[in-house]
Parts: sequence; C-alpha cells; structure tokens
Amino acid sequence: MTVATAAAALGLGGAAVSHASDQLEVRYAGSVQGDYGTLEISARSGVDVREITAHLTSDVNQSEVADVRFKDLRLFSGTPEDGVWRSRKPLKLRTIGSYRIDVEVTDADGAHVLRQSAGILSYFVVPQVGPLSVDRSSIDRDHRDVEVKGTLYGRWPTREVKPLAARKVDIEVDYWPQATVSTDAHGRFRTSVRLDNAAQIQAVFRMDGGTPTVLYGSSEPVQIGVEQTPTRFTATVDRTDVNSGQSVKLSVAVEQKTAGGWVPLAGKSGGVLFGADEYQTDEVGGFTTAEDGTFTMEYTPWRAGYFQLALNTNGDPFLQASTGTSTVVRVHAGAQFTAFTAGRSETGQVHAEGLMNFPDGSNPSTILVDVQYSPDGTEWTTVATNEAFWDGRGYAFAADVDRSAGGSYRAVFAGGEVFQSATSQSVYVAGSV
Repeated sequence: MTVATAAAALGLGGAAVSHASDQLEVRYAGSVQGDYGTLEISARSGVDVREITAHLTSDVNQSEVADVRFKDLRLFSGTPEDGVWRSRKPLKLRTIGSYRIDVEVTDADGAHVLRQSAGILSYFVVPQVGPLSVDRSSIDRDHRDVEVKGTLYGRWPTREVKPLAARKVDIEVDYWPQATVSTDAHGRFRTSVRLDNAAQIQAVFRMDGGTPTVLYGSSEPVQIGVEQTPTRFTATVDRTDVNSGQSVKLSVAVEQKTAGGWVPLAGKSGGVLFGADEYQTDEVGGFTTAEDGTFTMEYTPWRAGYFQLALNTNGDPFLQASTGTSTVVRVHAGAQFTAFTAGRSETGQVHAEGLMNFPDGSNPSTILVDVQYSPDGTEWTTVATNEAFWDGRGYAFAADVDRSAGGSYRAVFAGGEVFQSATSQSVYVAGSV
C-alpha cells in the first residue's frame, strides 16, 4: 500500500449512534502522515469530550486486535470540545498491515456515539534511502560509468529504524530505471550505470512483494555533469578592406583540445554570420569541416563587419559548443567621377571642373576633391582642393590653377574608412605661350 492509498482509505464510514447529542461527532481517524504507528482521531461536541475508545480490526481476518483508550491519547490540537487526539506512543501491533478503526466517543453530558469505519490505520514500514555515494561528479568521453552506493533503511511504525536486507532498489537516471540491485544483510547496495549525457541519479524503492510490506520511497537525487572537450576556431580573411560589390574569402580551421594538444576536428557542422555586431548580422551559410578540420567560404558583404562562427554540437554532449570571430572587414561604399574637364582660360589659368556620384545611395557630409597635376603623367602633385556640392546632376566642383607649363590634370577623391577612393580620367593641357 502506498502513502496515497493509505490516505485515500480515510473515507467516511457508517455510524451507529446511541444517546448522541446533535453536536457530538467523530470526524475521522487514521495514521499520522509520516508516523504511521501513531493513531490520530478528530472529534467534536458542544461540551468537552470525556472518553474516546478506538477499536482496531484486521483487514485480513476481520478480528479486533487492539483497543486504544482515552488515557492512551493526548490532545494534540484544538480544544476538548473540538480537537485532534493522538496516541501518546506509537502503537505496537503484531502484524504489519491495514486496520479498520471504529471509534466510540462520550462527552461531558453523557452523550455517546459509535462511528464504525472512521478510518484506516496504515501500519506499514516506510523506506528511507541514505545519501547516495557516487565515484565521480562528472563524466567525460572516455569515463562514462558511474558507481552508485547507498543503504536502504526501514522505519517501522514503532519508529524503529533498521536496515532492510534482500530488498530490490532501482537506480534511476533522469527518472528512468537503469539498474536494479538487491540489498545485502546490512541494507547496502552497489551498482554502476553508464551515462551518455549529464543526468540526475536517484535510488528508488518500490513495493516489491517482500515481507514486511514496505511503502514507496526514494533518495535525494545526485546530479552528474559532463566534462566537455574544448574546441576553437582560427579564422582568416584574404583582405580586410573591400569596395562595395567585392567578395571576401574566409578560411577557417576548427580544432579540439586533447592530451597531446590541439588537433583538427573533422566532419563537424556549424553556421556562419556576418555583421557589425552580434545583434546586426546576415546569414552567410552553413559549413562542414573537411578531414583536416578546415573549410572556406566566399561572401560579398554590403557593410562593414566581421564573420561570426558557431559550432553545432547537437548529438555530442562531450564536445564544447564554441564560437569564433574573424578580423573586421571594412566595406567602402562606391564613389566615382562622372565628368572631368581641364583647359586654359582667357586669363591663362588652367580651369578644371567635374562631377562626382555615389552610386550606393549615401555620401559624405563634406566632399573634398583634389585637383592634381603631373608634367609627365607619372608623378602627381595636388595643386587645388575644393568642396563638391550637389547641383542637380551630381556633386560639382571647380578650380582655377596658376600654372603655365603644360601637363596632365586629374581629380582625386581620397575616400576613407567608409567610402572608396576614386580617380577621374586625366586631361592634358598645353602650356601657355
């Protein structure tokens, strides 16, 4: 019988009444939860309860085995008019089992009531499993067996605690039985279980049909962890500065740490993202490492950022799920000259002008254009710097240069971390006469 069964047996039975007042009643009778050898009776009346007698009848042969008198009881809670009485000591019965309780009550006015089947005394042994002992607190890939030791005790209804010999104990892993072992003469048990993951281990005793009858009980659980093999990424890119529309090649080596050092991790999958930070990313794709633990990918970023790598260790609890990053890749937005001309004006100066465009949709807040001169088209010198402004066709600029010698002229935009550099076509201007 389980604890739940014993509790359910505390139903109301029929009552035989003689000279009873309307207020005198027996509410219930039964075992104290967790102290099954102690009898508990609840009764009430309009005046003090003066006498209580409990008759215990065996469920096996329906014979009365004991009487519990008022002198054997004490008021545990409430008042003499409305209270709960408990036996002063645990009852000492010959046989473990269930006993029907019939209760007689008499109050100070002489009213008397007999309630038959007021409840059930669950006179059973309660199991107690001592703290489990395990030989390791965590497992690794090569050491997955955990030895489990413990002792099974029984708490008799008389409150005596002693080992339970030759009883079966289940060793559960995450609430599933993995092994069943019998206790020795001292109630001790020992076995081992093989784990494939971090898990909770618990010893559980279930009613096994042995003698005496022992109810259900379990130990406190023990948590076993996993020692994971460290992993790492080593990532390189073929260039850290690209113009908009250019691709970047990512090369990665994935390794695991062993007693002999870092070695390639072959046949493992994962994913790659690219972005400016961990919250602003674009999906690059998945990967599977080759026999040498490497993989490569091509990607065309549209903004600056870095590659973010993650290893998928699903199905392998002994492998650490590491992450990695590459160096930052700067993406320079497009910049181009759509027009450039240079020629001598009537004053003898060289007049240069042109238009710029930024095809990616963004432009610098200040656009500075250098006009450069070269006598031979190889060595260039900046001879003017002007700011370009929007004129409806593009960003226009113009400069007048005092130079009588002939040579080539061109426009240059320096770009920077955000925009790419641009150079116009060169224009030859003859010297002045």
